[in-house]
Amino acid sequence: MERCALGLIGWGTVGGGVVDILTRDAALFRERCGLDLYLKTIVTRTPARDRGQKPASATITDRVDVLLNDPDIRTVIHLVGGTTAAKDLCVACLKAGKHIVTANKALLAEHGDELFALAAKHQVTIAFEAAVAGGIPIIAALRDGLVANRIEGIYAILNGTCNYILTRMTEDGKDYGAALTEAQELGYAEADPTLDVNGTDTAHKLAILARIAFHGRIPLAELRCEGIDKLTAQDIESARTMGACIKLLAVAKPSTRGLELRVAPTLIPIDHPLASVNKNYNGIYVHGSAAGPTLLVGQGAGALPTASAVLADVVDVCTGRYLATASRFQFFTSAHAVPLLPESDEVTSSYARFIVADKPGVLAGITGLLSKQGVSVLNIHQGTPNQSGQALIEVSTHPLKSADFFAAIHAIDQSGLTLKPTVTLRRL
Repeated sequence: MERCALGLIGWGTVGGGVVDILTRDAALFRERCGLDLYLKTIVTRTPARDRGQKPASATITDRVDVLLNDPDIRTVIHLVGGTTAAKDLCVACLKAGKHIVTANKALLAEHGDELFALAAKHQVTIAFEAAVAGGIPIIAALRDGLVANRIEGIYAILNGTCNYILTRMTEDGKDYGAALTEAQELGYAEADPTLDVNGTDTAHKLAILARIAFHGRIPLAELRCEGIDKLTAQDIESARTMGACIKLLAVAKPSTRGLELRVAPTLIPIDHPLASVNKNYNGIYVHGSAAGPTLLVGQGAGALPTASAVLADVVDVCTGRYLATASRFQFFTSAHAVPLLPESDEVTSSYARFIVADKPGVLAGITGLLSKQGVSVLNIHQGTPNQSGQALIEVSTHPLKSADFFAAIHAIDQSGLTLKPTVTLRRL
């Protein structure tokens, strides 16, 4: 039986989950893996805080040097958020010859090149299954399970906060503000939810997945990102009218001219597998050249689901499996950057909602301008006029170049056929 001393930096929600599992299920690791895992040192800014739990084996301190200078601790669980102090702590651990297991997606998305190079220099590794989609083993699936596949597309719901809000707006008719407040009350959303609702959190996760799937550096600053904070009840109702629902979708799809990479609210047909991924769940739909479509669904956040992914990496690192296998994949030390496809060149389905006057010739004028620009209509819906004589015309298109679609929308808005600027959304 191998006894493995672990260090933990950051005793928040996920850190608490790690402590819970190691306290409750230590025998499970001994039976399954032949590892006696125990926390020797926990570094936290608030060592005196009563958390209702304390591993008998652990020293609890606010001094990171206690951990760094301990030769028994070879593996550090890094659960510090952000990219400033978190990066400094990660660098200190790597320089001290410690393996890192982290759940910090922003840190890897923004500084992965530097950190993985440093890990290689000191002959240690960085494991990061928990950085994307909580308890869903998507990193292992892309790296190992689908290694025989060219990845032809990733379509993913990667933020439980946004998915919960959109579920409540769809199922209960709540407006965005009320749904957000409910998510905060239930602990699904932070007090400051900005990085979730503006799409930044999803973009960080997508950058990591794309880096693994397409083996190259992803220029994060060029990744197009839209959030859900501007969505209205009308958008939700319009999606329903068009036989779809709205999800904050992360898309990575290769082409001969570059990688299509974006985060945006997207209409998903109601019969697509991702349409049924609701509440705080995440879902990742991967299309491989050999395996075809694969769907992974599960808890994308939370103490125990994320701690599950953390400890899976801990086992791989402590058994030597991670260093011997996963570290062979040079995801974060690849020299080449993956070129991103400009939005204008993307080929995708789209949705448009026109607000028009209820009078003859308007529908014909709109469809005529769409046709002139080469837009092929998938379906169209004309709503009942309101008391002011205004009506909605809603259109979903077959896939076409975004430049052609937006040119058609511009032409329609400039023609005088619409009363307000046209609302557009992506469609899967």
